[in-house]
Amino acid sequence: MSIRGLLEEKIKLRDTVGFLLSESERVFAVRDFHAKRPPRPCGITVHTAIGCIYQCKYCYIYDMGFKREVKPYPLTGLQLVYALLSNKYFIPGLRGTYLAIGSISEPFHPLIVDKTLEYVECFYRYLNNPVQFSTKAYINKQVAVKLANLSSKRISPLVTIVTLSESRNLEPYAPSPEKRFESIRNMRETGLKPFLFLRPIIPGLTEREYKEIIDLAAEYGAIGVIAGGLRVTKRILRELREIGVDTSIIHKRLEIPVEKMREGVQYDVYTSDIKAEISDYVRHKGLLFLPSACMANLYTHNISCWKMRLMGIELSEKPREIKIEDVKSTIEDLGVRAQRIVFSSGELKVYITGKVDSKLLSEILRSSFLTCTTIISVKE
Repeated sequence: MSIRGLLEEKIKLRDTVGFLLSESERVFAVRDFHAKRPPRPCGITVHTAIGCIYQCKYCYIYDMGFKREVKPYPLTGLQLVYALLSNKYFIPGLRGTYLAIGSISEPFHPLIVDKTLEYVECFYRYLNNPVQFSTKAYINKQVAVKLANLSSKRISPLVTIVTLSESRNLEPYAPSPEKRFESIRNMRETGLKPFLFLRPIIPGLTEREYKEIIDLAAEYGAIGVIAGGLRVTKRILRELREIGVDTSIIHKRLEIPVEKMREGVQYDVYTSDIKAEISDYVRHKGLLFLPSACMANLYTHNISCWKMRLMGIELSEKPREIKIEDVKSTIEDLGVRAQRIVFSSGELKVYITGKVDSKLLSEILRSSFLTCTTIISVKE
């Protein structure tokens, strides 16, 4: 479908959903941040709640202003769908914008679970975009069955387990790792494909425990593993020290010296070497290791992007062959002129001239070709 045709279909769908809402409900939805926020590489993060009571010591949301409490998100499922369809960056459909639930809250906290299920139902009924959630909650069999039924067994579950020995210290109010392993089993038994989310990697701790965690995840039915890095703030480092974590190991892996860190700012910790070790062990176990969470989302929806294809993962919904003329034509349909187009290692780089919304162009190209896309502005 052409870009023009895609946008026309999006408007029609938005009108259909809007007809089911009152005027005040539509106005409230359009004013919501979901109607404005551009996607991240993992897609648009969807909030079913605000804040989190788990208070994990490595979590940075408290530096972002979120409180140590949980409140259901004020939009209904229909309103959230309308907000997304009002977002100029959002592309509906199976190859469209990925939806990721659970970035600033626990979506399956007892106060939130019904809201999350409502959102999931509306996403699959009206949008059909790939949907993923990350959780540390206990997913009982009843909720697991509902998730499977609402998504036709396609939703992508990521179950976060970071440590076994230090869970009570690092995650004081979260369900135990044992309950989370049970969540994996409950979802796998319904036909879902849960992944172990080994994130964040905590240097000095993860190396000692990842094999045992992966072994148990496999035993309980995880089909694969996603390992993710660590971002810290000065507050996080203080709290880790207070509970006895040797942060000197983390300090050595920081991108800047600790004394130069600014309060409230997140800094990446180098963990690529540990991630490589984890990758080798996962493959040795016969499980699927995927470098990023969005790949797990695609995998459970039977889609392969270009990077997955290069890894040998071929699923029924395949990426388009990338021909420079096709990319150029797509760009020109948007009134943009490309100076140079480079496709390498599953990534598309487009050098453009003139004024353009690079985030919108990037999302359109990602959806069209199922490839990571970077837009670079250059002078004529």
